[in-house]
Amino acid sequence: MIKKIEGYSDTLQLLRRDLLGQPLYYRLLTNAFTMSDTRYQNQRYMRLFAYLPLTLRPESEEALLICFGCGMTANALLHDPHLKKVDIVDISKEVLELARDYVGPGYSNPLTDPRVTTYLQDGRFFLQASARQYDVITGEPPPPKIAGTVNLYTEEFFRLMNARLKEGGIATFWLPINQLKVEEAKSILRAFHNAFPNASVWASSDYEWIMMGIKGPGRRLAKEEMRRWWDDPAARTDLARVGIENPEQLPALFLMDAPEIERLTNGTLPLTDYFPKRLSDMAADPAETDRFAMEYMPATGAQRRFRASELMGRLWPELGDTIDPYFVLRATRYLSETRDTNKMAELDTYLRKYSVQSPVLEVLGSDPLRLSIVKDVAHDATALPREALRDLAAGALAGHDFEGASQFLEAKRSQGFANRGDILLLVYVYCMGGHVDKAETAAAALGPDRSDRLTDWLWGNLQAEFGFRPPSN
Repeated sequence: MIKKIEGYSDTLQLLRRDLLGQPLYYRLLTNAFTMSDTRYQNQRYMRLFAYLPLTLRPESEEALLICFGCGMTANALLHDPHLKKVDIVDISKEVLELARDYVGPGYSNPLTDPRVTTYLQDGRFFLQASARQYDVITGEPPPPKIAGTVNLYTEEFFRLMNARLKEGGIATFWLPINQLKVEEAKSILRAFHNAFPNASVWASSDYEWIMMGIKGPGRRLAKEEMRRWWDDPAARTDLARVGIENPEQLPALFLMDAPEIERLTNGTLPLTDYFPKRLSDMAADPAETDRFAMEYMPATGAQRRFRASELMGRLWPELGDTIDPYFVLRATRYLSETRDTNKMAELDTYLRKYSVQSPVLEVLGSDPLRLSIVKDVAHDATALPREALRDLAAGALAGHDFEGASQFLEAKRSQGFANRGDILLLVYVYCMGGHVDKAETAAAALGPDRSDRLTDWLWGNLQAEFGFRPPSN
């Protein structure tokens, strides 16, 4: 525990999980309930709350953040040098006080930036009382079923957001479908669409979906505007830390726009202030959530909806088929996170077909945030910590450095491999690096070959491509 605060109405705790003695992520609890945390997957959608609308409205100068959370969205907003003013509204002074206690790669306390003004107020009251118009309005809100939170997800709240946007302004908000019954998710989505006729939904490879609404028709980006984050070293690094490594990945986060939302929510009553119990106390059904997500996460359907979308045609420059592989990548990562997939086949696909590195890290149980910590520690260490070796191997492999990856895996083997999967990975890396003899020696350590789906695939492919001889029974 980093800090505990007994506030006027709540008890707040800030917890930290370390990796090799360095902060890996934080968890913010209010009355023993997790309100927010800064794990890799969560940072991705929190930062996209900012990067998506700022990409589509690069002329933005004023932004409003409702609910500070762990400060990741605020931190992302402030990576835009064009923003002149960022207003942050939160009902809890204790949440804002904790901003100074977060430490991590690329993070600095947003509240110390001279462009930021904080308001200790209820977010809805602020929207009602203020006449200021913004280019971007977003939030890092508490989960929708927490007591007192439902009114941040109603049609009336979303209409207030719309009313405080400039013409062409953009709002983004959270839709965590894994925390809701499907009909509840549809009710929130219907409420958002009623407030924003130009609504759309976006997601990476998980259940943390993002609703986005534009006031007015929006306007087309120039190609150089679409690339502007990648021309800025700080923003480029920040996006890469959450797995967004090139501009084409952003439009490939698209799931659906207004016509599909209209079809999907036809007959669904919106969540409103007068009917808050349209969010029940019932837990989400994981199987039901998965069936719902599978209507939208697969690449073919998402690509088709993107191509057919009048809104997408108005917003993005001509992209041709350059984004198609990233729809496939998103779908593959979603299936990997929700199902027992063949990890070695998945890894092989990423290395052969993509230049992005984060999927390689993810399939090997690492991520860019973990790797940045491990590299820093390894740089200063006289001996590499065992816990760091697989992350370092994953990092080398993501950079197509097969020699380096095999050295890290051999160092781990010298200390005792944890599981059979490590040996299979070493065999694969040796073959990919052209050392088939070393691969065969490593494979012999497995003893008599035990056939399973993963080894059958691996032995068959390595034998066909490299002449590798699997161990005999």
